[in-house]
Amino acid sequence: MLRLTALLMLSSLWLARPSYAQNCSEVFDFFREGALMEYTNYDKKGKPESTSTHRIKRIEQNKDTLIANTDVTLARFKDGKEMQSYSVPIKCCKGVLLLSMRGFIPVGDNAAQNSDVSDIQVEISGGDLVFLQKLEVGQALPDSEMEMAMRMGSLQLMRNRYLIRDRKVEAEESVTTTAGTFNCYRISYNLDYQLLGTRTLRAEIWYSPSVGTVRSVSYDNKGKEMGRTELTKFSK
Repeated sequence: MLRLTALLMLSSLWLARPSYAQNCSEVFDFFREGALMEYTNYDKKGKPESTSTHRIKRIEQNKDTLIANTDVTLARFKDGKEMQSYSVPIKCCKGVLLLSMRGFIPVGDNAAQNSDVSDIQVEISGGDLVFLQKLEVGQALPDSEMEMAMRMGSLQLMRNRYLIRDRKVEAEESVTTTAGTFNCYRISYNLDYQLLGTRTLRAEIWYSPSVGTVRSVSYDNKGKEMGRTELTKFSK
């Protein structure tokens, strides 16, 4: 299941160079310190499995790039028990949004996210997914690659590589969830990942510049839905 996750906006550092802050906040309405986005992850039968809460903790500026340090908490849906928490940097540079690939990996492929073991460390390396300021139907978007390693102390549990490729803006659509109704771009892509060899699945996200990812769905090689993630709460 894809999840995804995106956010950002204001701190005192922005006042020193307001053009960057103004540009990013005008393009992406969810660039706000303290903004919260809650996602619910569903299995292939539509049963809720977990929630992931994303909250912007602080904003930093590095030259012409704004970096929103976003705290993410994954919890079981049935009892709210926290399974994992971590921080993800979300970047905005001159009106271009850069999102960590970690939010686009299906939950079922991330052992740490499905584990009650709190001392698993996850190490991420690789590129970000680019979301341009202006999107158009038929537009191709850049690929991105990531490596994820999981450790428990000095023991390495796994090391996987992920490649998101063939990203294309398919359509403009309106999507309604419990968080509201949003005008979205539906973006399709292929995800290559290692699991006893290299496998590929197809996925789609419904992306809105006002709130980021609104819905994401992953499919098997027969086109059947494997799971989905939906934005179920948003505040700023």
